[in-house]
Amino acid sequence: MQPLRLTEMMKEETYKMIREVSVLVFLAVNAWTDSQKREISLLAVLLFAAGGLLWSLQSGRSIFHALIPLGTGMVVLVLAVLTRGAVGMGDAWVLLDLGIVLETGEFLITVCLGVLLSGGCAMILLALKKAGRRTEIPFVPFLLAGYVGGLLLY
Repeated sequence: MQPLRLTEMMKEETYKMIREVSVLVFLAVNAWTDSQKREISLLAVLLFAAGGLLWSLQSGRSIFHALIPLGTGMVVLVLAVLTRGAVGMGDAWVLLDLGIVLETGEFLITVCLGVLLSGGCAMILLALKKAGRRTEIPFVPFLLAGYVGGLLLY
């Protein structure tokens, strides 16, 4: 196997940076709409999914490496249907989109940090009596924070 030439390395780093910025913009847009309107932009979800599919095909990512992220998104989608909206359908679509674009490790770090942060926020709100058991908390802002935290970790 030949070592990568400098231009090929720069090209790979450029693709990685474009992907990271795209994920940040996607999550930031949906974090804002989720926190302000309690909805997810279907247009952003569809555009990001299309771009993610193109990126995955171009990068040669195998379907095997997408199974855990996409499976997680599918489980959340099923939970959204079964719980009749207690788990947000938009959150499931965002997770599916992230599963298309992110590598398994990146995806798991993002989701785990997002769940931990949202759970911590919910506990604080409950302890301060600012929220009840039925209070809806937007999840995508925590996914954004989890993704940024993951970028700082790796």
